[in-house]
Formats: sequence, C-alpha cells, structure tokens
Amino acid sequence: MSNSEDTSLTVRFDDRLSLDVLPWFEADGSRIVLADKSVGPAIDMHTHYALPAIWPHSYNLEAETDDSHLLLGCCSNHNLDIYANQNFSKKALRSMKLDLILGGLTGRGSRKHHTAPNLARDMTDIGVTHSSVLAIDISVPSKHVNQTIATGVARSDVTVFGSVHPRSRKKNVKLEEQLHAGIHGIKLHPAIQSFHPNDDSARELYTLAGQHRIPIIWHCGPVDIEPKKARMLSQVANYEAPIKDFPNTTFILGHSGAKQCEEAVALQNRYANVYLEVSCISLAHMDYVFRNADSKRIMFGSDWPFYHPSLQMAKVLMLTEGNPALRKSVLYDNAARLLSL
Repeated sequence: MSNSEDTSLTVRFDDRLSLDVLPWFEADGSRIVLADKSVGPAIDMHTHYALPAIWPHSYNLEAETDDSHLLLGCCSNHNLDIYANQNFSKKALRSMKLDLILGGLTGRGSRKHHTAPNLARDMTDIGVTHSSVLAIDISVPSKHVNQTIATGVARSDVTVFGSVHPRSRKKNVKLEEQLHAGIHGIKLHPAIQSFHPNDDSARELYTLAGQHRIPIIWHCGPVDIEPKKARMLSQVANYEAPIKDFPNTTFILGHSGAKQCEEAVALQNRYANVYLEVSCISLAHMDYVFRNADSKRIMFGSDWPFYHPSLQMAKVLMLTEGNPALRKSVLYDNAARLLSL
C-alpha cells in the first residue's frame, strides 16, 4: 500500500456490514457507519438520483424509504481489490441489468429508492457532507434531467451536474436553461449516450463548458460488463484529443479510466485540465493512482446508487493511513476547490 506499512487488514468481505472489522467503521443495525470521527469531511463527486426512465415515467425523488436498495446489495461480497462490478455474482449481475432495463422502460424496480433523502442518509453515515449528483441525458424523451436538477438545486448538500446529449439540437439553449436552473457542471457518458468522445457534436459541448467555466465529468474507461460497442467508445485513448484541444475546459475522468487506470493517470500527468475521480476502481488501481498521479487532482467518488460509499471509502482510508494530507486532498480539498465550496 502506498501510504501504510500495515498489510494485515483484510480486503475481502462477505457482505457490507463485515466492513466493521476495519478500524474506521462499525455496524449500526443494518447500516455500516463511519466510527472514526477524525475522518472527513468528505465530498462524493460521483452520485446519481434515480437513473433515467423513458417519458412519462418519473419518481418522487423527495421520498425516503427504510432502505436505499442499492444495486450491489448489502449481502453481496465486498472485495476491495477488484473492480466494483466484479462483486456481483452471475445471478445478481443478471438481476441488476434486468432492473436497469425494465426500470428504464416501466418506471418500476429499485429506482424508486434512489432518492435525495436516501442518498443523504447513506452519505452522512460515511462522513460525506456534500455530493455531486450527476444527471444523464438520454436520446429518448425523459423527465430524468429536469427532475434531478430541480431536486438537487433545492438542497444545500448537493451540487448538480446537468447533462445535454451530444446529438441534441440547440445544445447551447439546453445548456443555458440548465445553467439558469442551477447546475455547476455537465455529465457525459459515451457508453450510455452512444457517442465517441471526440465527435464534433460533443466538441461543441466542450467549447460551451469552457466558455461557461464549468467542468465536464465523463464516464471514462471500459468496465467489461457493457456491450462491445459501448466498451469501444469508452476506451481511454478516445479522450485525449478533446482534452488536448480544449485546454480551458476542465475534464474529470470518472472511474479514473476504470479498467484502463494507467492510461488515465498518464493523461492526467500530461494535461493540467484533467482530474481523476476514483469510484469503482480496485484497491491496487487506486494505489497506482495515489502513487503516480498529481494528488491535487484526485477526488473521491462512489457511483451511488450502484454502490454504497463505504466500498470506496475503505480503500481510500487504507491507502492514506499515515498520510493525512493526501487523505484530506482526496476526500475533500480537491473537490471543494473545483466546486468552489
């Protein structure tokens, strides 16, 4: 580990509550909570409210339920040294994909639990005081973006990233409307939105983001459970041209390049307008990021509601034990500076 000589801590857990064997956590009934109050505060740069469903379906994003019903369930394995999605069993992975597809078509499934109060509760449990909530504009009519923005901007614990599909007409008008509504950045997802990061249509958005001085957070890198076409669109090499061509636009590489972490770190080292966000990556890949990337441009993220924030928090705490400056930079300072908090 990069900042601790203690290699005795286990990295494989039978379920989420088993994380309580780590010195920073404890089980509180059915919830895992941060017991070490010296940790934090933290900012989570990668969260979502209920993922998109096609029009006219929508969700009450202000509803609070007893359980957040995260896509990686509490009873699933929580192995820290694999990419997060590898913790799904084959059966659980099939169920998760079915939930995402049918929920998007019917408005049913776990999405009704992925609400603002439930996000706030899970984050508070782990010492996260502020979250970036990311909308995703899909290519068919949906209420998702507008509902995400309206819900998030009304809360003091959230910064909202809007989203404009690269193939949208009047992208400048849509972005202006979202800026007026209160967004502070843009979320783009080449795999879901089915565009190449260097497409001309996307480059128009990069220009607009630079003009408005707002960051863009990309989904970046292959995750190995997506369709082949989506995997090819997300290859880290595809992102270099726009990063190079738009030096006045800040780009955040979501998941730090996922399964291509080394390539993402290389981009961050080459270009001053690149940040890395560490949701989902393995302990070993996070260690690589901490050893080789600029520590002032690394930020914590969880990808809630796919995963509970404790999964990535445990990795950060393991790797920064004995290095409080790095811990504070990754968990709070870098994101606070970028978001002007």
